[in-house]
Amino acid sequence: MLQKNDDARLLVRNRIPDLFLPELQHWARRHQYYFAWNEIDLYRIVALAYADAARPSIAQVYRILCELVDEDAARNTHPVRKPSLTTFRRIVKSMPADFVRYMRLGQRRKMDTFEFVSTAAAALGINRH
Repeated sequence: MLQKNDDARLLVRNRIPDLFLPELQHWARRHQYYFAWNEIDLYRIVALAYADAARPSIAQVYRILCELVDEDAARNTHPVRKPSLTTFRRIVKSMPADFVRYMRLGQRRKMDTFEFVSTAAAALGINRH
């Protein structure tokens, strides 16, 4: 269960600058690991929460991912698998370093979960249905 201050999905920069979109989209298209596309897409969307002005730890962001996967499992018969913390850490650390530095030093603003997921998916060029 998330602790009160762990919900980093509610603290994100206003917008991901266009400057970083090509590099983020390239990062999102690299299919590695043994996960399905929908799983790795979710992991990368959640990984973007690490690049936040609140500077959450990777463990905090991982807890958010686990919470989302658990919510998905409660709703679906074929839930998304959870990566190990080590695998998720590799995904987070593979994000473009300049983007992470820029975003973690930015301003905070409240954003609801749907807005965050929509913004992250658009930035990564993910719109699979």
